[in-house]
Amino acid sequence: MPQVHFGMDPEFSMKDGVTHPGKKIGTYDADDINYVSDYLAKLVRKYNLPPKILIVHRFTKKMVTNYKNIKLHKEIQLVMDMDGWGEPDLKTGTYRYFIHDEPVQFTGYKLFYKNDIKKAPHHMLTPAEVLKYKPYPIYIQYQ
Repeated sequence: MPQVHFGMDPEFSMKDGVTHPGKKIGTYDADDINYVSDYLAKLVRKYNLPPKILIVHRFTKKMVTNYKNIKLHKEIQLVMDMDGWGEPDLKTGTYRYFIHDEPVQFTGYKLFYKNDIKKAPHHMLTPAEVLKYKPYPIYIQYQ
């Protein structure tokens, strides 16, 4: 369907088959992301669909390995999304080190209605505050 896109969350990818999601942070390698990207690109070509957005959620370095080997396709718009929650300073650091320093194609930013404001007196960042980041996120998700 043209309006359906795809999100990948390495947090829940337990490669060892022993650890349960939520006990440890999982990981995807560029090969995993390329597998999904290739699959989506084939669907776009086969069914003559508009480009698909592939969102990869990330909040640690080890969540995505070998990012330089991620292949881009004209049929896919790949968004590396800063998925961490917490106070503004923590989120700024997460964006800087895991999104800004390791870009792929497009950048994204996730805001959490509850978890971003757990520790008073912190606030959830406003759209204007988020758009001050460089590169500015083209995808902003609220959860």
